[in-house]
Order: sequence, then structure tokens, then C-alpha cells
Amino acid sequence: MSPSTHTATQSFPTRAVHDRSAGRLTVVVDALPAAVDDITVTASSTRVYLRIEHEDTTFERAVSPPVRLEEFTDDREAVYNNGVLTVTVGTERQYRR
Repeated sequence: MSPSTHTATQSFPTRAVHDRSAGRLTVVVDALPAAVDDITVTASSTRVYLRIEHEDTTFERAVSPPVRLEEFTDDREAVYNNGVLTVTVGTERQYRR
């Protein structure tokens, strides 16, 4: 008989701040006690995906542009320092016809 596994979902404290004048969204996550190898960050033009897997805990979050007509640019950076994950992505207004 194979051992059963249990994955708990935990919410890490997260804050997103949009600086519209600078065209930048910053997402800050208190990811402690996760190590850098426990963290995955991916981004597209419409979503930033955060995934933290630490021991039996998984945290997943998708962040969309804060303004409906904005998209994320290729200006992207993720830094993990002293238990704090900071993800910064550029935003720009998309003009639709």
C-alpha cells in the first residue's frame, strides 16, 4: 500500500502596489520559511503566477493587471531576499480598436 500524502494550501501574506504614473506593479510576498528553490514565478502579458512549495504546503496566486485595459510588459524582475519575494512588472495601457 502506498503512503498517502496531504498537501495543505497556505496563504502567505501578499501585497500588490500599482504605481500608475511609473507603469509598474510590485507584488511583495512574505515567503518565509520557503527557500528560493521552493519558489516559481512566471509571467505573461495578462497574468503573473506565483507558486511556493515548501514541505507539504503549496501556495498559488495569479495576479492580473490592476486596470482592465492594461497589460504587463516585458519589463520584469523577481528578487528573493531574506524571506521576502518581490516581483516587479511593467504595465502599459492597451488601446483596442
